[in-house]
Amino acid sequence: MIPLILSAILGFAVSEISVHYWKKKNPSKVYFFERRIHHGEIGVILLCILSLAKISPILSLFVIGCGLSLIKDDFQDKSKWFKFQKKR
Repeated sequence: MIPLILSAILGFAVSEISVHYWKKKNPSKVYFFERRIHHGEIGVILLCILSLAKISPILSLFVIGCGLSLIKDDFQDKSKWFKFQKKR
């Protein structure tokens, strides 16, 4: 039980640290085929893929921690998610 909890906490922490370093004074925007991608979208996609995958519980909880952290950090922009705005 403890390794499962630690796995989720570790996934959340890794994602929080990476988001913290990503956000600088002027963070760069990520584009895929000239469409804007939000990190909250990546978190949702991670959780959807996880629901279809058959992987170990420890890895599952790590991915859940990462996905939830990405969603939490970008939640204020949720109205812009999955609109795939074209690069200007």
